[in-house]
Amino acid sequence: MMKKLLAVLGIAVMALPLAACSFPSDNDGDNDNKKPPVTPVTPVTPVTPVTPVTPVTPITPIIPSDPVEPGEVAVTFNAGSGAFGSGQTSVVLKPGEDGKVEFARLPWRDGYAFTGWYNGTVKYDPDATYTSTQTFTATYAYGGEDVVYTALFNEDSNVSIAIDMSDSEWKKLNNDYREGWKSPIYRQAGNVVIGIDSGNGMLNYYYEDVGVRMKGNTSRHNFYGNDGFYNAIHMKLSFKETFDDLEDGYNQDELTDWTDKKAERDFRKARTLGGMTKIDIKYNSTLDETYIRELYAMKLFRENGIYAPNITLGSVSALNKDTDMINLGVYRIHEPVDEEFVLRHIEEGNKAGDLYKCTWGNQGWGNGSDLTDTDLDNRVGVNDELNNKLYAYEKKTNKKKDKTTGLRDFSSIKDFIRAINNSDAAGLGQYIDVDHFAKFEAINYILGNPDCIRNHANNYYLYFRKSDNKAIIIPYDYDRCLGSKQWDNYNAMSSEEIAPYTRRTTLESGLQNPLYIKLIVKGAPCDEGSVLMKYRANLLEMAGSNMLKPETFNALKDKYKARYGSYTKTNIKVGDGNFGNNQSFDDNWINMSYADYINAKLTVLNNNIDNYRN
Repeated sequence: MMKKLLAVLGIAVMALPLAACSFPSDNDGDNDNKKPPVTPVTPVTPVTPVTPVTPVTPITPIIPSDPVEPGEVAVTFNAGSGAFGSGQTSVVLKPGEDGKVEFARLPWRDGYAFTGWYNGTVKYDPDATYTSTQTFTATYAYGGEDVVYTALFNEDSNVSIAIDMSDSEWKKLNNDYREGWKSPIYRQAGNVVIGIDSGNGMLNYYYEDVGVRMKGNTSRHNFYGNDGFYNAIHMKLSFKETFDDLEDGYNQDELTDWTDKKAERDFRKARTLGGMTKIDIKYNSTLDETYIRELYAMKLFRENGIYAPNITLGSVSALNKDTDMINLGVYRIHEPVDEEFVLRHIEEGNKAGDLYKCTWGNQGWGNGSDLTDTDLDNRVGVNDELNNKLYAYEKKTNKKKDKTTGLRDFSSIKDFIRAINNSDAAGLGQYIDVDHFAKFEAINYILGNPDCIRNHANNYYLYFRKSDNKAIIIPYDYDRCLGSKQWDNYNAMSSEEIAPYTRRTTLESGLQNPLYIKLIVKGAPCDEGSVLMKYRANLLEMAGSNMLKPETFNALKDKYKARYGSYTKTNIKVGDGNFGNNQSFDDNWINMSYADYINAKLTVLNNNIDNYRN
């Protein structure tokens, strides 16, 4: 495992220069109780594309020290609170005849990134002449800081993910797939290295024993066999897994033994990347030649006052067949919508509310999460993926059972759904933030996602604010928007042709959602001050936004293309190779161009902006 660990670090660290670091380590190298300061993130110009990952020969685990006689000059490299791959914590070297000391090996520390060698405030310089004995101690940047979150999602950052997972664990993950099931089992990667260069050099955050599982619905499939990778999958990476609970789906012989390691286990449970205990990484399953449609959709929401997760792009590599690190292509890196999202983004006074993920479950009867009250009691719950019990309305926060009754409290969403089905339009403002909804739907309409709350009763979160218990909608999973044509086989008009007040959807049953029927579409109240009129005003405002201009979209796409264009051709082959992660930027196979889509969409919008009466 240590050889593979160092091979991954070698890829990530040596491919790009390390960040200059202005802070020294403690003189004694003991940083256990400190989180070293991190160099602030600053905007940068686009990064020169990085050479695609090539196989790296594992580094010899033992790093020999030079024998030093009394009185001889020696330079010690102390790993501080980390270690080298062999488990060593220090290496002693004598200067050469020219007085110089060359040392390129790098230490690691779980949950941290190595930032440099320091003797007090003096940084190790391989070109310096050393005439006296001294010790350089490793310094590290803590991966859980907010500055790491900021750097990760900075549009100017260069990001890479290297997953070192054994052949046997990849095969277990592959075998976890069963059609119609969502296995929750995390398989154990020996380490994952997250490289982030936000303009000051690459910092490689090292995480030992990371959980990896499949992510998604229709994107789940077999991907790995005796010859290694033959397809791409969406993955969820968890930095807090302890792999020690049979109830998580493991066999007895797969459990990690934490005996006498309470402190280490506690650290693992609290370990994060920029405050996130998990991240989602998704390959280009929708054949998006821009790679940024979903990223841009979430940006559009956020910059117009709607809570939405951050997304960036990154190159992903993985250990294949216990031998080589191979390029898996360009992935989207997603901030999950979960309790940490709530704590980071929701304003003070509203952070402790209930969060529900709204999709298509397999419990009860109904059309996804259409907010009708049909069979409601059977459509709300907490998912039990091991037993394939999936709910349309899955509670994500405040899930603990009552100590007296032994039951979970789902009253927030049940009361909400029953209320909006039994109230007229004028009364809905008691239960949902109608201004927020009018803004959300204006953006949602323009994005043209056929798999959203309006069109397919799918892919959104409901959050109930703590202060007033009113609901707001949080979007996610917009990979089929802005001209994506993967869903044009459904019996619905293309998304660019749909008018703003129509009841037409991708569902054969048509629109059932009471919020839309009572507030947005034809037949809803349209007097001055109504939600429909607010929606109309938001549509007009959005139509004039600079963010919708093709040159704005293309400028961001070109920025990512410059950084990751060399990673789109992967080492994976599926048949003739025609799958998303072998698709070059701008190589359009099936979609409308962004410019054609947005021009068509805004034409329909403007032609129908006042066509809101029956």
